[in-house]
Amino acid sequence: MSSSWGWGLERGGKTVVEIGYALTRYVYRPLSVPAASVLAGTPVTPNQVTYASAALSFAGGLAFARRAFVLGAILTLLGSLTDCVDGDLARITGRASRSGSYLDHVFDRWTDAALVVGLTFSDLSELAPVGFVALVATFMTSYTRTKAQALGTDCQVGIASRDTRMLILVVAGLFGRAFIGLAVVAVLGLITAVHRMYWTIRHLDAQV
Repeated sequence: MSSSWGWGLERGGKTVVEIGYALTRYVYRPLSVPAASVLAGTPVTPNQVTYASAALSFAGGLAFARRAFVLGAILTLLGSLTDCVDGDLARITGRASRSGSYLDHVFDRWTDAALVVGLTFSDLSELAPVGFVALVATFMTSYTRTKAQALGTDCQVGIASRDTRMLILVVAGLFGRAFIGLAVVAVLGLITAVHRMYWTIRHLDAQV
């Protein structure tokens, strides 16, 4: 999982409320770092933790699809927590690698899809159109930042961070409001994708 914390509210040039990755910073990290420290004394590798994270997230998506919303939420959140553990374990043990980072980022996209598709399949006839747009928006939000990084800049702007999207969808699923959750993610994701395109183009042009 990315180590950046997303966007926030600023006062006097300082960020006073970090919003985009608040779930990661204030919930997952206080748990993932101690967990990684325990695993550091075992034969478990960061990549094995990545696979476990993906398995939990896929299971969460399947649970949502079968309308087991509480189980889906629990598995999805556990998958996200485990997604933090792999990076922490790699840093603690000195086993961080480019291949591990690649694997982690690719599985992030698969697990994003698992959550959106799982919720969509909970009522496919009703949710298929909005689920499709939410899936496209989710991938475009991630791709616009990934492409910016490939061009030598890191575009962290935008309101639809991964934490934000996941929290919206999990809460919406729990309260039986999958349509609203998918619609909000679709709209915020498209806004963020366009925002990141605009920011990156301006930033790259300024470097010329």
